[in-house]
Amino acid sequence: MKLDVRYKFFLLMLIGVVAFFAKDIIYGSMVFIIVCLLSFLIGQRKKTIKFIVFYIFLLLFIVFSKYVPVTLSNMMLMIVLCMRMCMPILLYGQTFLRTTPVSEMVTGLYAIRIPRSFIITFAVAMRFFPTAKEEISHVRDAMSLRGIGFSWRNLRRRPGMVFEGFITPLLVRASTIAEELSAASITRGLDNPAPRTAFIKLNITVKDTFLTVIFTLLLISVVLLRTIVGRW
Repeated sequence: MKLDVRYKFFLLMLIGVVAFFAKDIIYGSMVFIIVCLLSFLIGQRKKTIKFIVFYIFLLLFIVFSKYVPVTLSNMMLMIVLCMRMCMPILLYGQTFLRTTPVSEMVTGLYAIRIPRSFIITFAVAMRFFPTAKEEISHVRDAMSLRGIGFSWRNLRRRPGMVFEGFITPLLVRASTIAEELSAASITRGLDNPAPRTAFIKLNITVKDTFLTVIFTLLLISVVLLRTIVGRW
């Protein structure tokens, strides 16, 4: 199922707000279930199943944390609770990125009248991270060929050389990539004040509106339920 990118942005902001309102296990789990259903309908079935398995693992750790030593339990429980609270946002964020091309995101931001300066920064950043990930892979391959790869032996015997071999070429390449992306942005006319045209045509359908309204009501109902029960 394909959802309009403007509705995706709206649901992303709504899920972020609702997830922090529903911090406890019961209502947080309700939000997570709603987000799982949304991600499943959008098409990220395998990703949703993986998140469900990991979420169950976090819940089991919380349940059995009383059998862990107190000092270790308090420290790990705080981390686990933060991870559990952020799970709906992470799941929908990954679903959003995997199902929405950068060009469609940019078109959607222009459609909802976001300032041009923010859109240009966003577009360059979204283009930068995949390229940076590829460059990190190349640097690690080059380090392995020179015998200074990320291994326990190298990290124990010569950590300075490993750190220098990784950071130095990465910073040089990051600077070069930033300049290339800036030049590409100017070439494509992103800084042109004239109205922007796009090959991607956004179209909101009745199905998009219906699904967005349904999931909006479900998420808001969790917050209202938590508020009403809390007053009792």
